[in-house]
Amino acid sequence: MGSAYSRYAMAILGITGLSNTGKSSLFAALTARPEGIASFPFSTTETRVGITRIVDPILRQLGRLEGSARITPATLEVTDGPPLQEPGGDLDNRTVGKLRQADCIVVVLRAFTDPSVPDGGSGTDPRSQAEEVLLAMAISDAQMFEGSIVRLRNQATSRPERREAFETVSRAFEICGDGGLLRQTRWSDLELKALADFAPLTLKPVIWVVNADEEQVSGTPHPVAEVVPASDPVAPMTLRLEAEAAMLDARDRAETLEAFGLGRGAAATISDAVLDTLAMCIFYTSNSRETRAWLTQVGSNARRAAGKVHSDMERGFIRAEVGNAQAVIDAGGWAAARVKGVVRVEGRDYPVHSRDVLQVRFSV
Repeated sequence: MGSAYSRYAMAILGITGLSNTGKSSLFAALTARPEGIASFPFSTTETRVGITRIVDPILRQLGRLEGSARITPATLEVTDGPPLQEPGGDLDNRTVGKLRQADCIVVVLRAFTDPSVPDGGSGTDPRSQAEEVLLAMAISDAQMFEGSIVRLRNQATSRPERREAFETVSRAFEICGDGGLLRQTRWSDLELKALADFAPLTLKPVIWVVNADEEQVSGTPHPVAEVVPASDPVAPMTLRLEAEAAMLDARDRAETLEAFGLGRGAAATISDAVLDTLAMCIFYTSNSRETRAWLTQVGSNARRAAGKVHSDMERGFIRAEVGNAQAVIDAGGWAAARVKGVVRVEGRDYPVHSRDVLQVRFSV
């Protein structure tokens, strides 16, 4: 299944869930923006947009070795809006519309108990919440497809080339109408193209965050994994602590994460899951002016990756010098890596690997 990422300059991560699950706390943990966190349901009424930096210690090591004036990490756009369902249980159309624009959805489930935070909008059973969210997504997609079937049927009558689109959408409607997920069905490239304009929620990759009490977070698989598709990552977190840690400077944040046993933190956990789910990889450019991390799809060739840096590089691509980032660091920097034979020359069709450093030669 292809990602919508290629249509955007930056991958978009859409946070959703039922009310009072901790969506705003996850947004704060990822963006270091605490506004919107409240203990009453439906406190988030407007969509907020922020940026999360992909945690990447290799980037800083490269930048130091090259004496770069600026070090720029790869980033993801993060959106957070009202709960998926309005008071009364109806789907929030604003939220659904924003999620359709996302490349990857992160659903926050509530497992924590706190007398100061009402749980009437979600309860505290993350399994039942996951089932409710999955059903809500299927219903939303079924309603969307149903509204287009008559139009597509009429088009297919006079235009045979539209029959494939009609048959694909009709099949998708049946699957979602039965509560199924489109991403658990095998689709051809032509069928995926027919579905792309609809941006169905059940075709998008999903990451599940279980917002749990401290003692509930462990390295063992969470029971939620038993009710969501096997390919969906499930990450238990204590988002209250994650949000507090995100407001600290880098050193204090690291100490807080270690003190509370939070591992590498929410930003690192989510960004790793997003890259894996969207089949993206990181590559670098590095010189004295700037060392920067870029994202491209796994399997992208060197010419296409160069286009992520600048369109002129893709159009006028000649060749690329390539070295593995850790090998370059171990060698003592780019110049030393060249001398030691760590750097090699590759052509336009070279498949870029994760953590490659690229120096592109091009003409304009």
